[in-house]
Amino acid sequence: MSEGTMMSTADDHTRAEGGPQTVDLAHYRAKRMRQRLLLVVERLLRAIQQRNAERVWAILDDPEAYRYIPANVREEAIMLSQLPSASLRAPVRLFRYQYLLQRMGDELSELAEEQTQLALDLAPVSEAGTARPTAVRELPFRERRSPQGGPRRGGRDRRRAGSR
Repeated sequence: MSEGTMMSTADDHTRAEGGPQTVDLAHYRAKRMRQRLLLVVERLLRAIQQRNAERVWAILDDPEAYRYIPANVREEAIMLSQLPSASLRAPVRLFRYQYLLQRMGDELSELAEEQTQLALDLAPVSEAGTARPTAVRELPFRERRSPQGGPRRGGRDRRRAGSR
């Protein structure tokens, strides 16, 4: 095996303290799943461009595609594969799904770089302390009164329209 294709193990990665480094397998599984779904989407796009309805059905019959590709995207793919080759309709929903899958991969790498973004200050607020200043100004509302100036009455005394 070449050096770039060698499989690494937890023994190969050790911390400075000498203990083994933990490996997040969920991240690798999610990345593999996303790559498989992107491959399915690319095959689906190719079959739609060729207007090959049988191939689209075969791709969508795969349990993984049926489970993870949204219903509206599957419906659009089937509908577009049945259109004539002169049709100029684009698989917009499929393109959007592909874009979202690609963005998920980009966001995970950005998230790994910016771990400080997830830090939350969960320290309890002391009740004896002063209240924090807020930018919201509370407006006092006057009590609602009836048009005659007296206190508001219930709905029974309202005038009814005779048109009912």
